[in-house]
Amino acid sequence: MKKTLVILAACLLTAVGAASAQSTDAAPMGRGNRMGQGRGGSTPEQRAEMQTKRLTSQLGLTADQTTKIQAIALAENQELATLRGKYASADSRQGAGQEMKALRDKYETQLKAVLTPEQLTKYDQLRDERMDNRRDKMKASGMKQKVKA
Repeated sequence: MKKTLVILAACLLTAVGAASAQSTDAAPMGRGNRMGQGRGGSTPEQRAEMQTKRLTSQLGLTADQTTKIQAIALAENQELATLRGKYASADSRQGAGQEMKALRDKYETQLKAVLTPEQLTKYDQLRDERMDNRRDKMKASGMKQKVKA
């Protein structure tokens, strides 16, 4: 009798585990896909808040500048979310890069208009460092993939 109950319990747990593994509404792990929900599933408002805090601490923004940067970052992240939704499927990503670059350029111009010359110099330096780090990561990742092939 005890063996039967143990076997029944094991079967039930296995069935429940398999059913939950097939759930389609499970939260994605990690950062998500590049064109999907965005960075780690955060909302445009959350991303704009993070960007504003980062720039405020790195560049020493005034209260007025912080308010303006927050508005610019929010508008940019909302438009980026719309573009990500537009190009969410793999077969429709053809023009995404050009549209996203145009969008980044548009908001970069607005952002630069708010900064002082000293802040702009530091912003450009920080942006270049971030881009170099990304290039290095991509290069390292690409080299690993080429070696495997």
